[in-house]
Amino acid sequence: MSKHHMNFRYKKWLLSAASLIILLLSACSNSSALESAAPAGGEAGTDLKQVKLIEGWYAKGEDGGYFAALQQNYYKDKGIDMTIQPGGPEVSTMQLVAAGKAEFGISYADEILKAREQGIPVVGILAGFQSTPQVLMYHKGENIQDFTDLNGKTVYIGTAVPYWEYIKSQYNLTDVKEMKYNGQLVNFINDPSSLNQGYITNEPYALSQQGVEVDYLKIADSGYANYADVLFTTEDYLKEHPDVVEAVVQASQKGWSYYLDNYEKVNPFIQTYNPDMTVEAMNYEAVQEKPFILNKDSEANGIGYMTKERWSTLQDQMIKGGGLTKALDVTQAFTTEYLMKP
Repeated sequence: MSKHHMNFRYKKWLLSAASLIILLLSACSNSSALESAAPAGGEAGTDLKQVKLIEGWYAKGEDGGYFAALQQNYYKDKGIDMTIQPGGPEVSTMQLVAAGKAEFGISYADEILKAREQGIPVVGILAGFQSTPQVLMYHKGENIQDFTDLNGKTVYIGTAVPYWEYIKSQYNLTDVKEMKYNGQLVNFINDPSSLNQGYITNEPYALSQQGVEVDYLKIADSGYANYADVLFTTEDYLKEHPDVVEAVVQASQKGWSYYLDNYEKVNPFIQTYNPDMTVEAMNYEAVQEKPFILNKDSEANGIGYMTKERWSTLQDQMIKGGGLTKALDVTQAFTTEYLMKP
Protein backbone atom coordinates (compact mmCIF):
# COMPACT_ATOMS: atom_id res chain seq x y z
CA MET A 1 0.00 0.00 0.00
CA SER A 2 1.42 3.48 -0.94
CA LYS A 3 2.22 6.14 1.68
CA HIS A 4 -0.12 8.54 -0.12
CA HIS A 5 -2.97 6.01 0.12
CA MET A 6 -2.28 5.46 3.84
CA ASN A 7 -2.36 9.21 4.51
CA PHE A 8 -5.63 9.49 2.64
CA ARG A 9 -7.18 6.68 4.69
CA TYR A 10 -5.88 8.24 7.93
CA LYS A 11 -7.34 11.65 7.04
CA LYS A 12 -10.62 9.97 6.07
CA TRP A 13 -10.69 8.18 9.46
CA LEU A 14 -10.05 11.49 11.29
CA LEU A 15 -12.92 13.14 9.41
CA SER A 16 -15.23 10.20 10.25
CA ALA A 17 -14.24 10.32 13.91
CA ALA A 18 -14.80 14.07 14.04
CA SER A 19 -18.20 13.67 12.40
CA LEU A 20 -19.15 10.97 14.92
CA ILE A 21 -18.15 13.18 17.86
CA ILE A 22 -20.23 16.05 16.45
CA LEU A 23 -23.21 13.69 16.03
CA LEU A 24 -22.85 12.36 19.58
CA LEU A 25 -22.61 15.87 21.02
CA SER A 26 -25.66 16.87 19.03
CA ALA A 27 -27.58 13.79 20.22
CA CYS A 28 -26.65 14.49 23.84
CA SER A 29 -27.76 18.09 23.45
CA ASN A 30 -31.06 17.02 21.91
CA SER A 31 -31.57 14.37 24.59
CA SER A 32 -30.97 16.96 27.34
CA ALA A 33 -33.44 19.28 25.69
CA LEU A 34 -36.04 16.50 25.52
CA GLU A 35 -35.48 15.57 29.15
CA SER A 36 -35.79 19.13 30.32
CA ALA A 37 -38.98 19.50 28.28
CA ALA A 38 -40.51 16.24 29.59
CA PRO A 39 -43.27 16.73 32.12
CA ALA A 40 -42.76 15.38 35.63
CA GLY A 41 -44.04 11.83 35.95
CA GLY A 42 -42.56 10.53 32.72
CA GLU A 43 -45.37 11.17 30.24
CA ALA A 44 -42.80 11.64 27.47
CA GLY A 45 -41.30 8.23 28.23
CA THR A 46 -38.03 9.42 29.81
CA ASP A 47 -38.81 8.54 33.44
CA LEU A 48 -41.06 5.52 32.94
CA LYS A 49 -40.49 2.63 35.32
CA GLN A 50 -39.82 -0.51 33.29
CA VAL A 51 -41.64 -3.62 34.50
CA LYS A 52 -42.57 -7.00 33.04
CA LEU A 53 -45.76 -9.02 33.42
CA ILE A 54 -45.66 -12.74 32.59
CA GLU A 55 -48.95 -14.38 31.62
CA GLY A 56 -49.94 -17.77 32.96
CA TRP A 57 -50.45 -19.06 29.41
CA TYR A 58 -50.30 -17.87 25.81
CA ALA A 59 -51.78 -14.43 25.08
CA LYS A 60 -55.58 -14.60 25.10
CA GLY A 61 -58.79 -12.75 25.82
CA GLU A 62 -58.74 -14.00 29.41
CA ASP A 63 -55.93 -11.50 30.02
CA GLY A 64 -57.69 -8.82 27.98
CA GLY A 65 -57.68 -6.17 30.68
CA TYR A 66 -53.90 -6.08 30.88
CA PHE A 67 -53.53 -5.83 27.11
CA ALA A 68 -56.17 -3.09 27.01
CA ALA A 69 -54.23 -1.12 29.62
CA LEU A 70 -51.12 -1.49 27.48
CA GLN A 71 -52.86 -0.60 24.21
CA GLN A 72 -54.68 2.40 25.68
CA ASN A 73 -51.51 3.71 27.42
CA TYR A 74 -53.05 3.40 30.90
CA TYR A 75 -49.74 2.05 32.20
CA LYS A 76 -47.79 4.87 30.57
CA ASP A 77 -50.21 7.42 32.00
CA LYS A 78 -49.25 6.06 35.43
CA GLY A 79 -45.52 6.27 34.69
CA ILE A 80 -45.09 2.59 33.83
CA ASP A 81 -43.30 1.13 30.80
CA MET A 82 -45.04 -2.27 30.74
CA THR A 83 -43.90 -5.35 28.85
CA ILE A 84 -46.31 -8.30 28.66
CA GLN A 85 -44.64 -11.64 28.07
CA PRO A 86 -46.83 -14.64 27.17
CA GLY A 87 -46.37 -17.85 29.13
CA GLY A 88 -46.83 -21.44 28.02
CA PRO A 89 -46.63 -25.07 29.13
CA GLU A 90 -42.91 -24.87 29.93
CA VAL A 91 -43.09 -21.49 31.69
CA SER A 92 -43.26 -21.34 35.50
CA THR A 93 -44.68 -17.89 36.15
CA MET A 94 -44.25 -18.25 39.92
CA GLN A 95 -40.59 -19.19 39.66
CA LEU A 96 -39.77 -16.41 37.19
CA VAL A 97 -41.39 -13.72 39.34
CA ALA A 98 -39.85 -15.15 42.53
CA ALA A 99 -36.43 -15.12 40.84
CA GLY A 100 -36.82 -11.46 39.82
CA LYS A 101 -37.04 -12.23 36.08
CA ALA A 102 -40.33 -10.31 36.06
CA GLU A 103 -42.03 -8.01 38.54
CA PHE A 104 -45.58 -9.31 38.00
CA GLY A 105 -47.30 -12.52 37.01
CA ILE A 106 -50.79 -13.96 36.48
CA SER A 107 -51.99 -17.10 38.24
CA TYR A 108 -54.76 -18.43 40.52
CA ALA A 109 -55.40 -17.88 44.21
CA ASP A 110 -54.86 -21.60 44.92
CA GLU A 111 -51.52 -21.55 43.12
CA ILE A 112 -50.46 -18.56 45.23
CA LEU A 113 -51.35 -20.46 48.42
CA LYS A 114 -49.41 -23.49 47.19
CA ALA A 115 -46.40 -21.34 46.35
CA ARG A 116 -46.43 -19.67 49.76
CA GLU A 117 -46.50 -23.04 51.54
CA GLN A 118 -43.44 -23.96 49.46
CA GLY A 119 -41.65 -20.85 50.68
CA ILE A 120 -42.22 -18.68 47.58
CA PRO A 121 -43.42 -15.34 49.05
CA VAL A 122 -45.89 -14.15 46.38
CA VAL A 123 -48.88 -11.88 46.99
CA GLY A 124 -52.12 -11.52 45.02
CA ILE A 125 -52.91 -7.87 44.29
CA LEU A 126 -55.89 -8.04 41.87
CA ALA A 127 -58.31 -10.83 40.96
CA GLY A 128 -59.30 -10.43 37.34
CA PHE A 129 -61.93 -13.17 37.70
CA GLN A 130 -64.16 -13.42 40.77
CA SER A 131 -64.68 -17.12 40.07
CA THR A 132 -62.80 -19.54 37.88
CA PRO A 133 -63.92 -20.11 34.27
CA GLN A 134 -62.51 -23.65 34.42
CA VAL A 135 -64.86 -26.51 33.49
CA LEU A 136 -64.98 -30.26 33.06
CA MET A 137 -66.33 -30.85 29.56
CA TYR A 138 -68.29 -33.88 28.40
CA HIS A 139 -69.83 -34.86 25.08
CA LYS A 140 -73.33 -33.50 24.52
CA GLY A 141 -75.97 -36.10 25.34
CA GLU A 142 -73.97 -37.85 28.07
CA ASN A 143 -76.03 -38.44 31.23
CA ILE A 144 -74.05 -36.18 33.56
CA GLN A 145 -75.96 -33.84 35.86
CA ASP A 146 -73.42 -33.00 38.55
CA PHE A 147 -70.03 -34.00 39.94
CA THR A 148 -71.36 -37.16 41.64
CA ASP A 149 -71.94 -38.62 38.16
CA LEU A 150 -68.21 -38.77 37.48
CA ASN A 151 -67.66 -42.12 39.21
CA GLY A 152 -66.95 -44.74 36.56
CA LYS A 153 -65.83 -42.10 34.05
CA THR A 154 -62.47 -41.33 32.45
CA VAL A 155 -61.28 -37.78 33.15
CA TYR A 156 -58.40 -36.13 31.29
CA ILE A 157 -56.83 -33.82 33.85
CA GLY A 158 -53.48 -32.19 34.67
CA THR A 159 -51.17 -33.36 37.44
CA ALA A 160 -52.11 -32.33 41.01
CA VAL A 161 -54.72 -29.80 39.88
CA PRO A 162 -56.00 -28.29 43.17
CA TYR A 163 -59.67 -27.97 42.16
CA TRP A 164 -59.73 -31.60 41.04
CA GLU A 165 -58.27 -32.82 44.34
CA TYR A 166 -60.99 -30.88 46.17
CA ILE A 167 -63.80 -32.20 43.93
CA LYS A 168 -62.66 -35.82 44.34
CA SER A 169 -62.71 -35.41 48.11
CA GLN A 170 -65.94 -33.38 48.31
CA TYR A 171 -67.95 -35.66 46.00
CA ASN A 172 -66.39 -38.98 47.06
CA LEU A 173 -65.07 -39.79 43.59
CA THR A 174 -63.37 -43.10 44.31
CA ASP A 175 -63.99 -44.75 40.95
CA VAL A 176 -62.65 -42.29 38.38
CA LYS A 177 -60.04 -43.23 35.80
CA GLU A 178 -57.64 -40.29 35.72
CA MET A 179 -55.67 -39.79 32.52
CA LYS A 180 -52.93 -37.21 32.04
CA TYR A 181 -54.12 -34.25 29.96
CA ASN A 182 -51.31 -33.18 27.64
CA GLY A 183 -52.98 -30.11 26.16
CA GLN A 184 -54.35 -32.02 23.15
CA LEU A 185 -58.06 -32.82 22.87
CA VAL A 186 -57.77 -35.80 20.52
CA ASN A 187 -58.17 -38.41 23.29
CA PHE A 188 -61.30 -36.69 24.59
CA ILE A 189 -62.74 -36.40 21.08
CA ASN A 190 -62.14 -40.11 20.45
CA ASP A 191 -63.66 -41.22 23.79
CA PRO A 192 -67.33 -40.09 23.81
CA SER A 193 -67.90 -41.07 27.45
CA SER A 194 -64.86 -39.19 28.83
CA LEU A 195 -64.47 -35.74 30.38
CA ASN A 196 -61.69 -33.20 29.87
CA GLN A 197 -60.54 -30.15 31.75
CA GLY A 198 -60.99 -26.84 29.95
CA TYR A 199 -62.13 -23.24 30.10
CA ILE A 200 -65.67 -22.12 29.39
CA THR A 201 -64.05 -19.32 27.40
CA ASN A 202 -61.99 -21.53 25.13
CA GLU A 203 -62.28 -25.27 24.46
CA PRO A 204 -66.07 -25.50 23.90
CA TYR A 205 -65.73 -22.96 21.08
CA ALA A 206 -62.64 -24.66 19.62
CA LEU A 207 -64.39 -28.05 19.68
CA SER A 208 -67.56 -26.66 18.08
CA GLN A 209 -65.38 -25.45 15.21
CA GLN A 210 -64.39 -29.11 14.73
CA GLY A 211 -68.00 -30.29 14.88
CA VAL A 212 -67.76 -31.63 18.44
CA GLU A 213 -70.54 -30.35 20.71
CA VAL A 214 -70.03 -30.42 24.47
CA ASP A 215 -71.68 -29.55 27.74
CA TYR A 216 -69.75 -28.93 30.94
CA LEU A 217 -69.72 -28.79 34.70
CA LYS A 218 -68.44 -25.44 35.98
CA ILE A 219 -65.74 -25.83 38.61
CA ALA A 220 -67.17 -22.77 40.38
CA ASP A 221 -70.45 -24.71 40.85
CA SER A 222 -68.60 -27.33 42.87
CA GLY A 223 -68.22 -24.76 45.63
CA TYR A 224 -64.49 -24.36 45.01
CA ALA A 225 -63.76 -20.80 46.10
CA ASN A 226 -60.90 -19.98 43.75
CA TYR A 227 -60.08 -16.57 42.28
CA ALA A 228 -58.68 -16.69 38.73
CA ASP A 229 -56.47 -14.46 36.61
CA VAL A 230 -54.88 -13.13 39.79
CA LEU A 231 -52.20 -10.49 39.31
CA PHE A 232 -49.37 -11.09 41.77
CA THR A 233 -45.94 -9.86 42.78
CA THR A 234 -43.46 -10.72 45.54
CA GLU A 235 -43.49 -9.52 49.14
CA ASP A 236 -40.13 -7.82 48.60
CA TYR A 237 -41.23 -5.96 45.48
CA LEU A 238 -44.43 -4.87 47.20
CA LYS A 239 -42.43 -3.53 50.14
CA GLU A 240 -39.81 -1.78 48.01
CA HIS A 241 -42.05 -0.38 45.23
CA PRO A 242 -45.59 0.20 46.56
CA ASP A 243 -46.00 3.15 44.18
CA VAL A 244 -45.29 0.96 41.15
CA VAL A 245 -47.64 -1.75 42.43
CA GLU A 246 -50.41 0.79 42.91
CA ALA A 247 -49.87 2.21 39.42
CA VAL A 248 -49.94 -1.23 37.78
CA VAL A 249 -52.99 -2.39 39.74
CA GLN A 250 -55.05 0.70 39.02
CA ALA A 251 -54.07 0.86 35.35
CA SER A 252 -55.01 -2.83 35.06
CA GLN A 253 -58.40 -2.18 36.65
CA LYS A 254 -58.99 0.60 34.16
CA GLY A 255 -57.87 -1.74 31.39
CA TRP A 256 -60.42 -4.37 32.44
CA SER A 257 -63.22 -1.80 32.46
CA TYR A 258 -62.24 -0.74 28.95
CA TYR A 259 -61.86 -4.30 27.66
CA LEU A 260 -65.30 -5.46 28.77
CA ASP A 261 -66.98 -2.88 26.53
CA ASN A 262 -64.35 -2.58 23.79
CA TYR A 263 -62.87 -6.05 23.40
CA GLU A 264 -63.31 -5.97 19.62
CA LYS A 265 -60.82 -3.07 19.50
CA VAL A 266 -58.31 -4.83 21.76
CA ASN A 267 -58.36 -8.41 20.50
CA PRO A 268 -56.53 -7.70 17.21
CA PHE A 269 -53.75 -6.23 19.39
CA ILE A 270 -53.67 -9.38 21.55
CA GLN A 271 -53.47 -11.49 18.40
CA THR A 272 -50.12 -9.89 17.55
CA TYR A 273 -48.82 -11.76 20.64
CA ASN A 274 -50.52 -15.03 19.64
CA PRO A 275 -51.05 -15.27 15.85
CA ASP A 276 -52.29 -18.88 16.17
CA MET A 277 -55.50 -17.71 17.87
CA THR A 278 -58.24 -16.08 15.81
CA VAL A 279 -59.81 -12.78 16.76
CA GLU A 280 -63.20 -14.53 16.55
CA ALA A 281 -62.10 -16.99 19.25
CA MET A 282 -60.95 -14.10 21.45
CA ASN A 283 -64.28 -12.32 20.93
CA TYR A 284 -66.02 -15.51 22.11
CA GLU A 285 -63.76 -15.53 25.19
CA ALA A 286 -64.60 -11.92 25.97
CA VAL A 287 -68.36 -12.55 25.93
CA GLN A 288 -68.08 -15.72 28.02
CA GLU A 289 -65.78 -14.26 30.67
CA LYS A 290 -67.80 -11.17 31.56
CA PRO A 291 -69.99 -12.88 34.25
CA PHE A 292 -66.81 -14.16 35.92
CA ILE A 293 -65.34 -10.66 36.17
CA LEU A 294 -68.42 -8.74 37.26
CA ASN A 295 -70.41 -9.92 40.27
CA LYS A 296 -71.83 -8.33 43.44
CA ASP A 297 -68.38 -8.09 45.05
CA SER A 298 -66.63 -6.47 42.09
CA GLU A 299 -69.54 -4.16 41.26
CA ALA A 300 -69.66 -2.91 44.87
CA ASN A 301 -65.91 -2.78 45.51
CA GLY A 302 -64.24 -2.53 42.11
CA ILE A 303 -62.86 -4.98 39.53
CA GLY A 304 -60.20 -7.14 41.12
CA TYR A 305 -61.68 -7.17 44.63
CA MET A 306 -60.91 -10.07 47.00
CA THR A 307 -62.07 -11.03 50.51
CA LYS A 308 -60.41 -12.75 53.45
CA GLU A 309 -63.43 -15.05 53.74
CA ARG A 310 -62.96 -16.40 50.20
CA TRP A 311 -59.22 -16.93 50.67
CA SER A 312 -59.85 -18.69 54.01
CA THR A 313 -62.52 -20.93 52.49
CA LEU A 314 -60.23 -21.77 49.58
CA GLN A 315 -57.40 -22.65 51.96
CA ASP A 316 -59.70 -24.96 53.97
CA GLN A 317 -60.83 -26.66 50.75
CA MET A 318 -57.25 -27.18 49.61
CA ILE A 319 -56.31 -28.70 52.96
CA LYS A 320 -59.30 -31.04 52.70
CA GLY A 321 -58.26 -32.07 49.19
CA GLY A 322 -54.62 -32.53 50.14
CA GLY A 323 -53.37 -29.56 48.12
CA LEU A 324 -52.05 -27.88 51.29
CA THR A 325 -50.76 -29.42 54.49
CA LYS A 326 -51.60 -26.68 57.00
CA ALA A 327 -53.39 -23.38 57.47
CA LEU A 328 -51.37 -20.18 57.15
CA ASP A 329 -52.32 -16.52 57.58
CA VAL A 330 -54.21 -15.81 54.35
CA THR A 331 -53.99 -12.06 54.91
CA GLN A 332 -50.32 -12.41 53.93
CA ALA A 333 -51.28 -14.00 50.62
CA PHE A 334 -53.23 -11.09 49.16
CA THR A 335 -53.94 -7.38 49.54
CA THR A 336 -56.66 -5.08 48.23
CA GLU A 337 -54.83 -1.97 49.44
CA TYR A 338 -53.88 -0.78 45.96
CA LEU A 339 -57.22 -1.21 44.24
CA MET A 340 -59.25 1.79 43.12
CA LYS A 341 -62.67 1.84 44.72
CA PRO A 342 -65.66 2.45 42.40
